[in-house]
Amino acid sequence: MQPPSLSWLRLSNIYFFLALIALAASVVYGILQFQLFAAQAAAIIDNETRITAIRTERDDSLKIYKDLAEDQMKKQADFLQRIEAVLPLDENYTDLTRQLDDYFAEHDRPGNTIFQSSLHFEKGTPFPDRPDISILPFTMNIEASRDNFFKFLDFVNNSGSLENGTRLMSINSIQFNFPEGGEVVTDRSQKINFTVNMNAYYQTPAAAR
Repeated sequence: MQPPSLSWLRLSNIYFFLALIALAASVVYGILQFQLFAAQAAAIIDNETRITAIRTERDDSLKIYKDLAEDQMKKQADFLQRIEAVLPLDENYTDLTRQLDDYFAEHDRPGNTIFQSSLHFEKGTPFPDRPDISILPFTMNIEASRDNFFKFLDFVNNSGSLENGTRLMSINSIQFNFPEGGEVVTDRSQKINFTVNMNAYYQTPAAAR
């Protein structure tokens, strides 16, 4: 039989060993928990960074979309305004008369004249094959130099362009009245009196279609 002191010593060694194991386990558990918490904290920071980046990207995309939408709306409004200039929503005698007056005033120069002596509008009617488009017939008596006569033909020929915004027009017929001595083809300043029968066009009002 062993002495009591030896048994107590062995038992204390066992307790000490178990305490070391428990301490080691606690340290390992603490380290693992710290690493887990650190990983979770890093993940949270990374998620917050990604969320911030996504929000910034979203805000930038919304701004780009808003700018594009506003630009598109402005372009559409400008396009509609140009369309209404060349093909107005009604007969619009007043603006057409002003546009013609402005043209004659701009091109009437000493030695190279152009003058409108009369302007007569007839009743507008829908175009036969296009009920959404109407014709406004009108007649003008004009006195102009040969040079300005050809410029007037170009003016009518280029009408309807969205670039210059000139009301869409066409010429049906021209009747010439040359001065005594007849036409002098080589004289570009020779005055020509002519009566021109024309059409201006506009969008037929919905009630008249």
